[in-house]
Amino acid sequence: MALSILGTAAQAQPVPDAKSDTKIAMPAANWLFVQTADSVTFEGNTLTLKGVAPQTLMFTDRPERMTGDAATAKFVDYWTSGKSDFQKDPPNATLSVDVNGEAQLSVVELTDPKLNGDTLTYTVKVLGDKPPVSGKSASLFIDWWYGPGWGPRHFWHPGPWGAYGGGACWRGPYGGLHCRPAWGW
Repeated sequence: MALSILGTAAQAQPVPDAKSDTKIAMPAANWLFVQTADSVTFEGNTLTLKGVAPQTLMFTDRPERMTGDAATAKFVDYWTSGKSDFQKDPPNATLSVDVNGEAQLSVVELTDPKLNGDTLTYTVKVLGDKPPVSGKSASLFIDWWYGPGWGPRHFWHPGPWGAYGGGACWRGPYGGLHCRPAWGW
């Protein structure tokens, strides 16, 4: 349910015009990411998401609950782009996948993402139960990125917004902030 709400919120937001005065600078926060895919396979230390969504969803908890999104291709590009990027500090992730009608969860550490069309692969280190060999309706919940403020996993990008170089947010029709980091456009 929460994923469908996040997905709906991310998809329902209009992309603001770069000259819009309704945007605000993206506040610093701990962001979690969700990538969804039609199916998943696991072989050796390679996790492959097939039919991965073109948008990676983002969300925060408190003090202000915010949603966001970034192009999955840009998320992969960002992986090694900054001084404090994911490559230097690999995130943990929980994989939730449907195997014969039952949800199976696995915890892994992610490295070395590669996107080819709608197929996304990660090299993984298994931290808990081994992922299933295959499954469908996969969701990958990826640990935090602190952004866009000056902290872990941050970089400065001037972007098209001048003062909003770290990213921009706008209020959605539901009243909450919907954000996009500078690297996610």
